[in-house]
Amino acid sequence: MVNGMVLRFQCIVIIMGLIMAPALHAQPQPPDFCFVISQPGDADKPLARAYEVKQVYRERVPYYNSNRYWLKPDTMLTLQGGDLFRQNNGGWRVFQPVVGVSESRVLVIAGKDTMRIDLPDEMQPLMERAWRRWDRPSPDVMRFKPGRWDVMTCINEYQAGVATHQVLLTRLQQEVECVPPPANIPPAGIRPPQVRPMPPIAAPEIRSPSTPDEWQAYWDAQPPLKKVKVERTSADTVWLRITGRVMLDGGCASNVPQLGVELLTDTGWVERLPLREEQMDCGMPWADWKDHELMIPLRWWVYHIDRRTDDPLTPGTYRIVLRGGNLQYVRSPAFVLP
Repeated sequence: MVNGMVLRFQCIVIIMGLIMAPALHAQPQPPDFCFVISQPGDADKPLARAYEVKQVYRERVPYYNSNRYWLKPDTMLTLQGGDLFRQNNGGWRVFQPVVGVSESRVLVIAGKDTMRIDLPDEMQPLMERAWRRWDRPSPDVMRFKPGRWDVMTCINEYQAGVATHQVLLTRLQQEVECVPPPANIPPAGIRPPQVRPMPPIAAPEIRSPSTPDEWQAYWDAQPPLKKVKVERTSADTVWLRITGRVMLDGGCASNVPQLGVELLTDTGWVERLPLREEQMDCGMPWADWKDHELMIPLRWWVYHIDRRTDDPLTPGTYRIVLRGGNLQYVRSPAFVLP
């Protein structure tokens, strides 16, 4: 019995060792991609003209209960450059763009000249490339030249002709090791010690809720549909006035909300057209409206949405059901359909 317990304990220890081994040998994350801008014809010297660097990108927003996403409008961010070296910086400014976004491009603006550098959605290859040089951030060098360029084109062109990145990398490593720079690197003027650039601005991590409680908290925090008013009716057409966030059907170039219809009977309200739970993934998932007028030809709508029956809406009292950004149903005031 004792031997059996010892054997089981040894098996448990072996299994735990196998599980923990990958974690103990896990590698650190590669350093983020960063870059410096050099003179148009001389990659050994930093760009001498006054310039600024901006990044334009679109954030990804996941669809409701889906792994797919839609893209927000363009965001423009001015990248704050920092001195590359602590001492004798020589004019080198290093920039670190936001990662984890889509349709990203960097604009280097010098007077009336602009250089556009397109970045890939997947930045991991560029980060791994930097990691092969060093386990800390080290910049890629790109010559300034107006026009539109792919980031790999800029990097490969620079690498084919010069080895500036190796000179910069050597100086960075010497600063870490507290070794003075070589005498053959002339100082560009006496400057006070500078703080190394701040870490890159990380894009918001896209993480979908994974438990019912997390989903409930997520939707409770979304803006609600505040007001649905019946503006007027004419025959079977109803005009609504809507304020707040409303869930759309997700159709391509569609501005149509998820919509249901209820009929008043002797026993109370009943569904005439159920409000569908699913969304298409071609268009926007929701819209923020303020006093937005929505016209609904009701009989046509029900016939084309619900083809299970050819029966038109009978005359009676109806109301329309919409869904707010927090997934709560909001019903319009009742109206009469002749």
